[in-house]
This record gives sequence, structure tokens and C-alpha cells, in this order.
Amino acid sequence: MLRAAIVLLCLCIGSAAHAGKRVALVIGNAAYRHAGELANTRNDAGDMAAALRVHGFEVLDGIDLDKAALERKIRDFAAALVGADVGVFFYAGHGLQISGTNYLVPIDAQLRNASALDFEMVRLDLVQRTMEREAATNILFLDACRDNPLAPNLARAMGTRSVDIGRGLAPAESGVGTLISFSTQPGNVALDGTDRNSPFAGALIKHLRSSKDDLSAILIAVRNDVMRETQRRQVPWEHSALTGRFYFIPSPPAVAVTPPAAVEPPPPPVAALTPSNTVTRTPSIITGAGAMFPYPIYALWSEAYKKETGVGLNYQSVGSRAGIRQILARTVAFAASDLPLQSADLERDGLLQFPAVMGGAVPIVNIEGVKAGDLALDGAILAKIFLGEIKSWNDPAIQRLNPYVRLPAQAIVAVHRSDASATTYVLTHYLSKVSTDWRTKVGADTTVEWRGGIGAKGNDGVANAVAQTKGAIGYAEYAYARHSKLVFVRMVNRDGRAVAPTPASLMAAAANANWEATPGFGVILTDMPGAESWPFASASFIVMPKRPEDAAATREALKFFAWAFDKGDRLATEMLYVPMPDNVVGAIQRLWAAEIRDAGGKPLVARPN
Repeated sequence: MLRAAIVLLCLCIGSAAHAGKRVALVIGNAAYRHAGELANTRNDAGDMAAALRVHGFEVLDGIDLDKAALERKIRDFAAALVGADVGVFFYAGHGLQISGTNYLVPIDAQLRNASALDFEMVRLDLVQRTMEREAATNILFLDACRDNPLAPNLARAMGTRSVDIGRGLAPAESGVGTLISFSTQPGNVALDGTDRNSPFAGALIKHLRSSKDDLSAILIAVRNDVMRETQRRQVPWEHSALTGRFYFIPSPPAVAVTPPAAVEPPPPPVAALTPSNTVTRTPSIITGAGAMFPYPIYALWSEAYKKETGVGLNYQSVGSRAGIRQILARTVAFAASDLPLQSADLERDGLLQFPAVMGGAVPIVNIEGVKAGDLALDGAILAKIFLGEIKSWNDPAIQRLNPYVRLPAQAIVAVHRSDASATTYVLTHYLSKVSTDWRTKVGADTTVEWRGGIGAKGNDGVANAVAQTKGAIGYAEYAYARHSKLVFVRMVNRDGRAVAPTPASLMAAAANANWEATPGFGVILTDMPGAESWPFASASFIVMPKRPEDAAATREALKFFAWAFDKGDRLATEMLYVPMPDNVVGAIQRLWAAEIRDAGGKPLVARPN
């Protein structure tokens, strides 16, 4: 059952004390007729409704709604929203994603046949469209349960299409003026908790009741609380297109004071960007958007950094392309991309990029009697498997590499990503280097024309398809594979060594790359030399303007990444990310000093010693 809640909230633009019409719909589904009863969703909904009423919301609420009752409540909500300034939708209960579409599950759903998609569930985007039609600004919070017992019913009914039933919720995009908040990342599941409320709902309700901060700051505090309570197993996620600040508790307007003219001090050296506990400054928020891959470590770094400096990070994991669009529009201080931009594009748009943290791709298998690390493959064999030329696990080429592994005469089923992904790009980039046939017949890209096999969406979709298919082989992002304890394959690297995917082997690949000599630091870490190097690693990149319109915001972002490079390695390793080597960090800081300047042409940071 999925533990996620969506609150769609209209943004109040202008005066913080704006007292326009506020309307909320709060739903808590617990008493499912064809699944076990949920423990705390009624409490979550009841407590949320009470908190919203205190802040002046007209609240429509519903507990244990079947399909007809849930649709009636949504229609009543649409009518109440007419003329409203602020709208809120909160849902606690079962949820499900199918082929990238999110559904709310009423209490009478059985999900025993494919028609359940149309006749037993309610699409989440129906609620979002309803709100965005009536209100200028909207926000969604979704809190559903973590292990949906109804999903296997639908998987059996859908047969081969069951790979379309994803883990957790699918990413959702907000329209202008809307914020969408999930209790955990897309594709992940959240925890139920053991107290009165779920970890996410409890933290959200606490901060709504007491915090005078704006919504962005509240969500940072909620994320940090949930990460602490769940030992970092759950990381709340949001996508925002708000165009101003929203306050649940109105603040008195600030008195405008004209500061005396002052001479701007010279920029500090890069080493001085690392904040100390003695630094005092007005709390602020660094804004960033882009790749989903680094989101958990950015959230963890943000928590530690805010404790030390008072400065928070609002990072929206909306995907690399969406992040690049935001940095081109200069609506965020930085973007994150899982693939490097071309040097010509960087030059044209006045941008620079640098690597921030590393990961990699990992082959995963489902072979009878084979455990994680038992099987070794090389690039030529892997290419022939995905080309459909090696068809069974006891093929002589595989057996020669694994003389001590008992391999069955079992058909190989290749599973690949059906959606665009950096993981696919890294794998196919490697295969293009080591196999002429692959390079000429398929090539390297985020999506390619696969030669047969099964397609599935996301790391979770591939992992589920491999787990459900005997004889399957697929691939997943390194941290996901390790966290999920998937059966990984060792790979024979360029130096002829069979290595396992570990932080040390990914770091070895990075240490042997010539970063500084590559335009835009755009290194793809495939087939790197070195006896310990993993053959297909990758970095996630930060993209910033060379001449930022808001120099202060860019300077704060640089301080954050300087701190992360200096103090964030341990946290990155704990989260199964790979930190950048020290020699690469030095090159990055030299790039900052040389390329990033304010409107007057002055460097934002000084060249390091």
C-alpha cells in the first residue's frame, strides 16, 4: 500500500496577510473492503482538517469514501472553489501508479481486472485539473500507504502489462501557480509509522500549526523531520511552479528601510566559502531544479547545511530537461543534469557546468541459483545479450567466463528502460565503445531502438520485471540496486579484471578520467582504464550561469557546493553516492574563480591557493 498525500494549495501572492477565500478538501481512506484496514489515515485527515480550519480554510472532508462518494466530494470541492484564492487537497489512503499515471483508490476497489483503471479508481490529475481550472495557484500533498495489497490483483489481471504497475507514485508536474508534494520520492514507498500519524503527515501538521515561515521553508523542515524519523529511508519530494510565497500563518508586513550605501567587500577565497558555526546571516533559501538521481543526497546535505548556516536548499527533482529549462529562464540558482551539456550549448547560453556527485549503472539478473556477484560478464557478451544474439544462460561464451558457476539452460529475457534515462545512456555509451555491432546497429542515447526484450519504466519498473521473470537480465542505477539488494553482475573492465559495483570501483573510474581537459567537464565514465575501475560510471552535473542576474543567489549556491565538497563526503557515502575526487574538486573551484562573474565583471569567488 502506498503512503503518499497530495495537497494542492493555491499560492497567495502579494501581501503575506492576504485573507482571501481558502477552501480545502481532506480525504482519509482506511476501511478498505478488499484489503487490510489502514492504521492512521483517519487521524492524518482529521488532524489536517483541524489545522487548516485554524488557518481560515473552509474544509470539506471525507472519511472512508467509496468510488461514488469520492467523486461526489470532488464535484462539491469544485463548486466550493469558485471565487477562491487558495485551494488545498489532502489525501491519505491507498494510491497506485500505472504507466506513469497516478490513481487514488476508493475503499470499495477490488482491482481484479483491467477495467478497474476506469471504473474503480480516481485519477489524481482529475483533481489537479479541477483545482487549476478554478484557482490561480495550487499545491498538492499526497500521503498514501507503502505496500498496496491490491496491486497484485491488478498485476495478475493485466498479465504481461503488469510491468506498467510501478512502485510508489509516478512524478507529477505542476502547472503555473501549483505545488505538488509527495511523502516520498517518485518510484519509492513510504513508511506507515508507529505513532498517531504517518511520518510525513505528522511533520506536515506540526509545522502547519506552528511555523510562521513560508511554504517552501515549511517543506524543507518537513523533509528534514521525516528523514530523521525514518533514518533517511524516506525523503519527501515536491514539484513547484509557485510564483510567490505562501504563508499559512500571515506575517505582519515588513517595514521598508533604506540601508546606507556601502562598498562591496572583495570576494572571499574559495576556502572561505565553507561556512563556520560562528557565521550569522538572515536565513535564506537556495533554489535548484533538475535531475532526480541526486535528490536524496541534496536533501541530506541541505539538512546538515541548514543546521550549520541557517540557509536552506529548495531543490525540485523535476528531471534534467525541466531543470535546464529553469536555468535558461533564470528562475533557479542552479540546475542539475544527469548528462553533461555540450560545450557549444553551454557557450551559446552563457552557462558553465561541473560534476557534483557520482553513480553508475549496474546489470541485474534473475537466474536460478545465482546470487549477487556470482556471475561475471564482459562488454562483448553484454552487447550480444541485448542484441539478442546470445539467447541462453549456458551459452559457451558465458560459461567460459564463469567456469565455477552452474548455469542453467534457461532462456535469457533482456529487460530495458522504456522511458528516457541517463542510466540507459551510460550503459549504451559503454556498449558502443566495446562493441562495433552495438555502435552501428543501436548506438548510445537516453532511449534507443532495442532489439527485442521487455521494456519497463524507471529503475523500479525494470527491477520488478526482472524479479518477476525467470532468466531475466536488466540494469538499474547503482544506488537503487544496492539499496534494493538486487542480484548484481560483476563486469570485466578494460584492464581485464572482473570487478563488483562498489564506491571504490566507481571512484577508481573517476580518478582515471581527464576532467579538466574535457570541455565543460563533460566526461562520461565508460570503459575507463584502471584495474579497479567499474566500466560504466557517471556523474550528475550542476549547471549555472557565468553572469548571473542574481549574483547573491549564485554566491550562496557556490557556498553550498563548496561545503558539500568539503564536508559532505561521509553523508554521500552513507547514501551510496560516490563523492568527487579531491583533484577534481580543485579543478572545479578553479573554474568557478575563472568563469563566474557579477554584472560588473568581478569574480564571485577568488582563485584557490
